[in-house]
Amino acid sequence: MKLSFSENLVRYRKRAGLTQQQLAQKLSITPQAVSKWEKGSYPDCELLPKLSQILDVSLDVLFGLKDEDGKVSLNTAVLGELDKLDESEKGKRAMELFYTMLCAFKSGTSPEHAGLPESFTRETYAQLRTDFELAIARLNPDMQYLCFMRIPEDGINSYFSIEPRLLELFSLLSDENAMRVISYAETLSRNNILTKECISKELSMSYETVSEIVDRCEKLGIMWQLTANTGGETFPIFGYVHNVPLVGILTLAKSLVNYVSFPDPDIDTWKRAPFRIHTQDTNEEKET
Repeated sequence: MKLSFSENLVRYRKRAGLTQQQLAQKLSITPQAVSKWEKGSYPDCELLPKLSQILDVSLDVLFGLKDEDGKVSLNTAVLGELDKLDESEKGKRAMELFYTMLCAFKSGTSPEHAGLPESFTRETYAQLRTDFELAIARLNPDMQYLCFMRIPEDGINSYFSIEPRLLELFSLLSDENAMRVISYAETLSRNNILTKECISKELSMSYETVSEIVDRCEKLGIMWQLTANTGGETFPIFGYVHNVPLVGILTLAKSLVNYVSFPDPDIDTWKRAPFRIHTQDTNEEKET
């Protein structure tokens, strides 16, 4: 992890064998000024060359832009790049950086060929398949996403397993009415509370159907239930979780069923499948 300026200042001051007061004397400033720098403020720019000379460290290293061995700190560079952008621009820049990183998996890619295209004539994806990573990113500006995963040494199936709750989720998502309820709930603002009656009315769907779907959603953690007390009666109300993995599943599923037909770049160097055969699994199959 790269250190901040204040942390580096403490580190290199101590390495130089200087107290705050001794460093202050060499810079002709007060010890209080050095103390403030080490708590998060910064020196005036005219003091920086002398500070660098006294501590025998370059300003790039002191400010965390490079490691002491001279290598550029990518973490610091990316943080600085995104921090200066408006919130509405950070996602666009993140997609550009991710595209460049994917291109880097293909040896010999030149910088001019590692930039996210500005226009597309068809639906385009960046795709990566190696023995160690899987990644896909939809690049078209009408809907951009990225998904990157590292493959465990024992295979993705060492993490993934076929279990009842997973089967229940896919059973729920195979129900058109459930998809309508989820799609409606995803349009709601944060902390919006629902009742089964209001969902039924909004979607022109029977109360019984809505009730069954909401109960299934609650069991899976997609919705959560509270009890409202009006003083005269109590009744259940529901909140929707707005779960990021669920949105990802729905988005990736759309790409899957429509086929990823035009990848750019398409980096495909894998030899081992992402799901691996385990010795124990093989022995159990033989015993069966």
